[in-house]
Amino acid sequence: MVKLETYSKYYPAKNLNELVDAFQKTLVPTNRTPEFYVDWQKVKKNLSEIKIELSLWNSLINSNNIKADFRDLIIKYPEVTKTIPILHAIREREFPVIIDFQTETTVKQLDFNKGRNSKLSEAELNDYVEFAEKSGVFMVFSHIRNFYDYVFGVEVGLDSNARKNRSGDAMETLFEPILKEISAELDCHILAQRNFESASLYGAKVPTELSKRKADFIVYREKKFLNIEVNYYSGAGSKPEEIVDAYINRKNELEKHGWGFIWVTDGDVWSTAQNQMRKAFNQMDFVLNIQFARKGLLRDALIQLLG
Repeated sequence: MVKLETYSKYYPAKNLNELVDAFQKTLVPTNRTPEFYVDWQKVKKNLSEIKIELSLWNSLINSNNIKADFRDLIIKYPEVTKTIPILHAIREREFPVIIDFQTETTVKQLDFNKGRNSKLSEAELNDYVEFAEKSGVFMVFSHIRNFYDYVFGVEVGLDSNARKNRSGDAMETLFEPILKEISAELDCHILAQRNFESASLYGAKVPTELSKRKADFIVYREKKFLNIEVNYYSGAGSKPEEIVDAYINRKNELEKHGWGFIWVTDGDVWSTAQNQMRKAFNQMDFVLNIQFARKGLLRDALIQLLG
């Protein structure tokens, strides 16, 4: 259970309910920095890999006979076929497509993984042309000025779908500078985004169940080790009870092997989860949000757990 006297140094809390109230009042409304929204380096890298093929498509812009010209281009330069999926905002270069659904279900596997020296069969040529025509992509050739700019926009749009995966990274981006500053002061060492088994190289006893699991942060000093897990939960799709139970189990498993544990969590899902936060504070030594960590509680936690 948390030590109220540690928390009360920074937030007046006479009991567990008041501590939960202080935690909820200091939640941050978002974990999104400006860098969160688009990974521009990823967009640039993806475009650089196909810029030559995209320039070949430019030769067909405003074609008077796009179907025939499209066919001729992929015969002469079969490598352009690998960009057909991205023209449709599709990352995969091989996927099934339903050809006939009226009389019977006919599915055809389309493979766009072609290179400069590929020899396209007549059937493949027909498949590519039919797919481009029926999917409507031929229309693009009469509505844009160049395909590099077009795919640039497609890549930005597709990257927005990766924001969910960046949510955890965004929380770590907020937290890591705080951890590094305090760790430098206390002469602690940090392993970030490493499997637990990597800590055995520094003398840690690692639970077998966790050896292949990745830790957000492992912090150690003089053969004492602790794990810090950092996350942010918005209301959509989050299940507070399951989340809290998972981190209680993590803390208990690590404690058996002499490790400390700090859970840093934030987000509006906790603003209405009083019961679950009471449970978390009841069964874990250190539950922090970003503001708690910044205020001084992270420093106190590291000192108490690492000696």
